Amino acid sequence: MASKQTTRFDRDNINDLLFKSTMTVITAVLIAVVTLPYLFSLSISFRLPPEFYTQGTYWIPKNPSLRPWFEAWEIGGDNFMTTVYVATGTMILSLIVTIPGAYVFARKDFPGKKVAFYLIIATLLFPYILLIIPITSIWIDTGLYNTIPGLWIAYQTFIAPFAIWILRDFFEKLPANIEEAAQVYGCTQWSAFVRVILPLSAPAIMAVGFLSFLIGWNDFLFSNMLTTGGGAQPAVVALFQLLVGGERVFWGQVMALSFIVGGPPTILYLISRRYLTSAFAVR
Repeated sequence: MASKQTTRFDRDNINDLLFKSTMTVITAVLIAVVTLPYLFSLSISFRLPPEFYTQGTYWIPKNPSLRPWFEAWEIGGDNFMTTVYVATGTMILSLIVTIPGAYVFARKDFPGKKVAFYLIIATLLFPYILLIIPITSIWIDTGLYNTIPGLWIAYQTFIAPFAIWILRDFFEKLPANIEEAAQVYGCTQWSAFVRVILPLSAPAIMAVGFLSFLIGWNDFLFSNMLTTGGGAQPAVVALFQLLVGGERVFWGQVMALSFIVGGPPTILYLISRRYLTSAFAVR
């Protein structure tokens, strides 16, 4: 009997060891698949054109140089600052529009409330590429074409439904009588909203703000179709033009500008990731 128990114990240990080893190998492969292209791109960003176009693949530049980074900033620096304005304005406008709207859908009653909410959510079913032609036509007629405010407003067409969905679910999870309790202690309905509801909803608001900022920073379709330059063109469009705008692609500049453009959203995600987790965990 003891021998059988020992054999079973050994078999369980072997199975457990095999499982852990397999998971370790799979994890290592996934990490390599994800990180190695970025590391190689970073290596390329420090290479001058003669070194890049030589035959052979190697990871460490033989003659590393910061010149591609300076050239990339000279090419896309103004567009980078435009991206900052576009993404920040998109985030602020989305919060101004969607926080009150989501609060009304979650905490107030009015005729047609459910129908109106589901009509807004139904817009998420349609690919937003269908909107580019009518929005471009309207923006040209109204003077919003090739302007930063035009991009702020255009992005709300597909940010607002998703943001209202997230915030509405979060507001619904709050205690039903929390505003009444605040009013008992002297708050008005508005001050109860500002001083009680908004602080409790900080994780969802941070999540919506981050997602809105990310869309305003990374979107290419609207930023390419609704701008033609002149200070309103974001950096993703400049990066695209760097790839297709000439007979020869300077890959060092392309990779350097890619890291310049991709850095701020990455840093912002690391700062706000716990708020994202809290916001989606409550739903």
